[in-house]
Amino acid sequence: MKDELKNEIIEDFDRAKTALASARRNFDEGDLFTSANRLFVACENAVYACMKLRFGGTTISRKRIILKIQSISPRMMELYERSYDLRVQADYGRKSRIVEFNKERIGEMINKVEKLIMDIENELKNSGALLEGE
Repeated sequence: MKDELKNEIIEDFDRAKTALASARRNFDEGDLFTSANRLFVACENAVYACMKLRFGGTTISRKRIILKIQSISPRMMELYERSYDLRVQADYGRKSRIVEFNKERIGEMINKVEKLIMDIENELKNSGALLEGE
């Protein structure tokens, strides 16, 4: 794996972990709008890291994610779509397409995205893209 791609994967993954911590912190403070926004950023960047690991390349658009994500994991696709739906509701006030915007659902999604991030972290470590302790 080229160093440039490896560095992008690490940056995306670090951004995912930082955004997840922000989502949880905002959730704990009762700021559901910011929590939902940060939750999607966490999920999106974790997915970016995984897609770059599996398919290479450095540019990943939302359209490409949607086209390829189902082949990686239906669970990942579901989390990506559900977190996106929450983000759109929070940021733009749109009606729910998939998941109702409330504290219980956002809390559930934070836990599910956290599990996804842990799974992707294990995959990155197993591939050598991420070293133990990083």
